[in-house]
Amino acid sequence: MLLLLSWCNNLIDCLPVDKVKFGRSLWLLLDTCNFKMSTAHYNELLNLYTRNEYDFSIMELLMHMKCKQIYPNDITYKICIEYCCMKGNIDMALMFVENIRKLQFPISESVFNSLILGYSQSGDIENANRMINYMRQQKLKLTSETYAALIYTYAKLNNVAKIKEIIQHCNLNNIYFSNKNILNVIYILIGNNNINDVHIMYQYLKKRNTILDTEIEIILKLISIDHIHLAIKALLCIGLHDKHPEFENILRLILKHVVNNRVLINDIIKLCAISEDETVFKECFLILLHYSLMKNDHLSIPLLRIFKSHYLIKPHYFWPLLLRQAIKYDLQGILDILKIMINDFNILPCIDTVTDYVLPFTFGKVSDTRNLLIKHNISETMIDNAYVLLLLKKKKIIEASIYMRYFKGEYFYKIIASDLRVAAVLKRDAYNFVNISKNLIESTDSDSILMLNNKSNNATFVPMDKQLHDFMIDFPSHKVWLIRVINHLKNNNISLKTETVEKIHEFLHTQITDDVLRVLQSLTK
Repeated sequence: MLLLLSWCNNLIDCLPVDKVKFGRSLWLLLDTCNFKMSTAHYNELLNLYTRNEYDFSIMELLMHMKCKQIYPNDITYKICIEYCCMKGNIDMALMFVENIRKLQFPISESVFNSLILGYSQSGDIENANRMINYMRQQKLKLTSETYAALIYTYAKLNNVAKIKEIIQHCNLNNIYFSNKNILNVIYILIGNNNINDVHIMYQYLKKRNTILDTEIEIILKLISIDHIHLAIKALLCIGLHDKHPEFENILRLILKHVVNNRVLINDIIKLCAISEDETVFKECFLILLHYSLMKNDHLSIPLLRIFKSHYLIKPHYFWPLLLRQAIKYDLQGILDILKIMINDFNILPCIDTVTDYVLPFTFGKVSDTRNLLIKHNISETMIDNAYVLLLLKKKKIIEASIYMRYFKGEYFYKIIASDLRVAAVLKRDAYNFVNISKNLIESTDSDSILMLNNKSNNATFVPMDKQLHDFMIDFPSHKVWLIRVINHLKNNNISLKTETVEKIHEFLHTQITDDVLRVLQSLTK
């Protein structure tokens, strides 16, 4: 379980908020199942919260540990200090340092680095320098992370000249800053609205074959504070391009973050144009559209409007939007989306759209719903076929037959036949199977013409032979049921081709009786 908690923190294709969500779900499961916890488990949870900058109460978590008679160790205090300093709560961090001293735990360089970082949050350069001097006195090693915390302090004070001086001094002493360090400086400067000096810092970013998730997390923070153009520049400076091995994964993560943070559409277009390659641009749009359709209705429609000049928009692109309205049982919301589909995109809803995402969420009289949909430019033929298909999917074969008798129209074999066979077999209803089957038509028109017109131009009734052939393929073991169908065919004066009768004879085999033979012979006359 410890490894699972660690795994949550190390997901490379996941947003920080989702990492925490996974970790908390796992933690809740462990707690509910009374799993035996240790200090290491709590340390891993603390590490997850700290690494992903999640807001929580440290004191509550420590009290939770105490209630379970689990006690913090030096690693626990180290992470607590890091979290407090990251959040700018230097007083609480110093309290934890005092606890470490009392318990005689070792105080490492990382603790002092965290304290310097804590002072940097308020721009307290005096205490930051005092901490560095103390580290020198204690002969503790000053690393790039130590100096990084110091340049963060100067960034808070907008002292870019001092930052450049420290970087130069460190480089002369073979101490080099990571892209993460420089990106943090850029983030702090932007937070101070010091945009002019940000461009000076780009020169210190290095192009790498591997872009770390910690670097991407800072890029995401830049996007969150509405500086997507600066984030794009930073991405290019650290080496992201369309041939980069991690390009697609990084782009997916950023685009998902963009959708979650409701970034302006114009800024999103800039992000998609990170490459001049038209193929990459389209791929970005597809990824973006995928995430927006899942979560952000306000972004989806504008994106689709832009998207239609690059791709063929199909009805299923609107299904997530319809589903969200359907979940709320908002019929007007559903109708509004249908209106946008038809008027803005010239897309008429397909049979699946009407059957699965419109009709199940309508109430009242069927005739009223039918008239309402007709009023919204959906053809009668489409509505009628969708209604019958929905009823058959629900195995309501009698109601489907009644609907077809009440609303005379064209009902299409390719839409209805498969679900009709399933419903008829499950309900053992050979009578309505025959009644519906004999009224189905085959059309050579395309689906788009079917959607546009109430009447098909080239409609012919499907012979019962086709329905029976398809039935024998779908239900090879239902021989007795087929005999019942044959008897109903005789009662309805329906004839079959000789080849069909021969096929049925072969299909029934041992089930053939003299009575069945007589019926089959009568069907060929």
